[in-house]
Amino acid sequence: MATWVYGESTAGAAEAGEAGNDEAGDRGAGNHEARNHEAANHENLDGRELDEAFGLWSAEEADRGYDGVAGSRGPADGYPRLRQATDGPIWREETELVARTFVQPMGYLRARSLMARQLMLLTGESGSGKRTLALHLMQDQYVEHVIALDTVEDLMGLTVRRCTGYLVDTADPAALAGYAARDLELLRRRLTERDSVLLVTCDVAAPDLGDWATWAVPCRRPDPVQVLRSHLAHRLGEGWERGHLDLVDEDVVELVRTDGRPERAAAVARDLVEVAAGRFTRIDLLTALRDREHTAVDAWLRAHSGYEDWALMIAAAVFEGQDYGVVTERAAALRALLAERLPRREPEPDQGWPPRPRDARLRSIHAHRFAEDVSCGRVRYRLDRVRFDRPHWGAAVREHVWSGYPDLRGTLVDWLAETPPRPVEAHRDAARAVGDFIGAGRGHQPLAPVARWAREGVARRPLTVLALRAAAQDPVVATQVRRLLELWSRDHIRADLRLIAAYAYPGLASVYPGRAVSHLLELARDDDRAIAAAARAGVVDLCRGGMSAPAILERLEAWDELGAAADLTARLARDDPSDAVLTGTSFAAVVRRVVGDPAGYPVVLRMFTTLLAGTETDERLAARLRKVFAALFGADRGHGLERLAYDLARLAYEGLPDGDVVDIGVLAPAIEAFETPVIGRPGTEASGAPEASRVPATPEAPAAQPSGGATA
Repeated sequence: MATWVYGESTAGAAEAGEAGNDEAGDRGAGNHEARNHEAANHENLDGRELDEAFGLWSAEEADRGYDGVAGSRGPADGYPRLRQATDGPIWREETELVARTFVQPMGYLRARSLMARQLMLLTGESGSGKRTLALHLMQDQYVEHVIALDTVEDLMGLTVRRCTGYLVDTADPAALAGYAARDLELLRRRLTERDSVLLVTCDVAAPDLGDWATWAVPCRRPDPVQVLRSHLAHRLGEGWERGHLDLVDEDVVELVRTDGRPERAAAVARDLVEVAAGRFTRIDLLTALRDREHTAVDAWLRAHSGYEDWALMIAAAVFEGQDYGVVTERAAALRALLAERLPRREPEPDQGWPPRPRDARLRSIHAHRFAEDVSCGRVRYRLDRVRFDRPHWGAAVREHVWSGYPDLRGTLVDWLAETPPRPVEAHRDAARAVGDFIGAGRGHQPLAPVARWAREGVARRPLTVLALRAAAQDPVVATQVRRLLELWSRDHIRADLRLIAAYAYPGLASVYPGRAVSHLLELARDDDRAIAAAARAGVVDLCRGGMSAPAILERLEAWDELGAAADLTARLARDDPSDAVLTGTSFAAVVRRVVGDPAGYPVVLRMFTTLLAGTETDERLAARLRKVFAALFGADRGHGLERLAYDLARLAYEGLPDGDVVDIGVLAPAIEAFETPVIGRPGTEASGAPEASRVPATPEAPAAQPSGGATA
């Protein structure tokens, strides 16, 4: 099974902005020199150094505490959105969740029996679980890959792969009505010939779908209580009821049955896990789930009219889980900005003296602090992290302030933009809040703030990237982010905007994985080293998150930029030296192509040197590398592989650069290839071969290094 979201006016503004910035932004010699200096700095950066210079950090560092101190902030008041691809390979996390929590809806047996037709349309009301049912049916069909298609407008032009499932979720009824019965029958035959299936979901009833009606199966909601219990079993274990006898009472059952949506039942299950962990009481949870939080937030804001109270509440809602000092510092900055932008008609009462105790201030916003000692190396810190007493209170505050007070939006965005880059996770919280605000916003230009930040210089770029990544988790806003990043990825666009696009594309992959990886692979071949390095790192991050690395390697086989292909291949292999990556045919094919390239050969040698260093403690890695070398050093090896055999033989006899000894058994195919070179055998060409490849070597006296060859 496979391991695999700017309206028109916004797009126009972006294009117009590009023209204006490219024409006017370069007029000053000082600006031109500054950009050249910045580009020169990026030329010498790679990997982690590039991330740090740009102001970004790895996914693991996103969980670090104050000033990079390792620590846990505890669960947030919201949950990350499940990655649901609408164009490209379905993410593994979604398919695994379906496999573990699926509940049969009414009509499931009929839908399953009709899967033999290889083509089906699932109809039903929105939120009835049609996508989940489609994925489960394809799991039963034992397809090897599941790929999402974002449109049904050109299904007849679809290139059907073998043993592949295709999913079109929430199709446009007008597009479906355009297919004739003979077209659908031809499509079914093509799917059957390739042992593949195509499932389409639509919210319209069958009589309105034209000839698709004969392929339609109605989908009804599964029992929401069963969905609730299946998700609790997934999160708490199969025997969860023995340890939590009163977790699901009649009030919870009534709540999920009244709503009826499977996704709502799954969300309630996540909240009940927090109750089981002791974070909230059931009464607090039920109050929040019954949509009373927004009413309570509105009442609180009306009762507290001072700048200080509003600023503290909003700051805590954005930076919940941070140290008390971070929250109060950001609250003070917001209070000053509110007083400047929205002055009161009457002077605000002096609340500065006497100062209120810390715990009293927190109680006034329904929050508390919890102490936590964290460590960073040999240094320890004491933190007082802020957390709300009520579930979803922070999310309710953010949503209510943003949607209910439009006059505050510009002030809030500017305030978040001034968040200091340290601590790292506070900066990320600010960016996520901007992304959430964009996702909840209305109008034609929700991305205008981040588009402006991207042109304001280096300081705002990290926040721009993180905000775009967060906003792209919403399937509607993702379409706007996609348009913006596609504009910024064009060859004629300024290098700094292309760099931002390279860093932001991994966030877009949650909804558009296919397009995101395609654009990243294009940027990975950019002549600008900083852009190429950022794009390659993004591809590796996506593979680490579940995208198929062998599928990426297969695409690298066709690259003409051999140095770029070598670098990305090495990154993928070092990050995931598994059987799927190392022993696949695409890995060996890419290595054979790039070893003959002057820029690719040193990269390949460094890659194998790094991997060999791990064989001392990893026997499975040693076995994989031996298979790789056996596949590479066959009789059809060429000049570049002769050089590689020589340098690997030197590693076997002399050891690794750090002094570690390599198991000769792992390198046996390379040693044998070096001692019995192809060049010089009857019927082979000797021209162009390194002289050392024709000289036998012994462990006591390795042959001389080939001219121009790489060393370990």
